[in-house]
Amino acid sequence: MFTGSAAVAAAGPVTTVVHEHQGTETFVDLGPECGSTELFEITVTYNSVEKQTIFADGREHDTFTQTGTFEAVSLETGRTATGHFTVWGGFNVNGKSVNGTFTFNVNGAYDDGQRLSVHAVDHFSAIPTGAVFEWSKCHG
Repeated sequence: MFTGSAAVAAAGPVTTVVHEHQGTETFVDLGPECGSTELFEITVTYNSVEKQTIFADGREHDTFTQTGTFEAVSLETGRTATGHFTVWGGFNVNGKSVNGTFTFNVNGAYDDGQRLSVHAVDHFSAIPTGAVFEWSKCHG
């Protein structure tokens, strides 16, 4: 029994890192402004890094960063926004609770010259009782 425990205790964390360069995705989502209800077809071209560390005792820590350019075309009006975005996220699990925080930044302009600048933060925590706490803030 002690040998197994010592082996688990001696095992170090396993970390993987994934890089993606010039990735591209197209999807439909709500517009980039805070509180938008308008649907856009959004195409992003980005670089990203994802890092995952898993510990022998089951704990896990993950982070990712994605940054690049975007074009968002309204499905309702056809207006177009272009610019730069950055998304960051962090996620932790310890066998009893889970938490994550995510940030989203957009800077650009619509085709009529209207500037676009958004900063959003989302956070959640789930504790052993099953309760989930979450909040979001969007400025822009």
